Amino acid sequence: MFTVLVVVQIILALFLIAIVLVNVGKGSEVGAVFTGSQAIFGGAGPGTFLNKVTALLAILFFANSIFLTYLAAQRNKASLMEKAPVVEKTKPQEKLPTPPPLPVPPQGQ
Repeated sequence: MFTVLVVVQIILALFLIAIVLVNVGKGSEVGAVFTGSQAIFGGAGPGTFLNKVTALLAILFFANSIFLTYLAAQRNKASLMEKAPVVEKTKPQEKLPTPPPLPVPPQGQ
């Protein structure tokens, strides 16, 4: 399932890139330059088909990204716990006896 969602993510990304490149920005027509500010900054009418498709693809892309992140976190969480080594408690090592102090030669003779 994870692999299928990654492939869907790549396809969504490619479609989103293509639709954004095809989409024409507001006020980019040649007639908008000569007709005054109302054409460029005027009230926006209903969204065009390309705008709606762009919004839909963006929503699907983000939703798929979040779901992939959730699945990856769940997959890594389970695998880390399964791979954790078992720690066995051992007895502490007995302390070795300290050696006797070295004899000091007498001074002043």
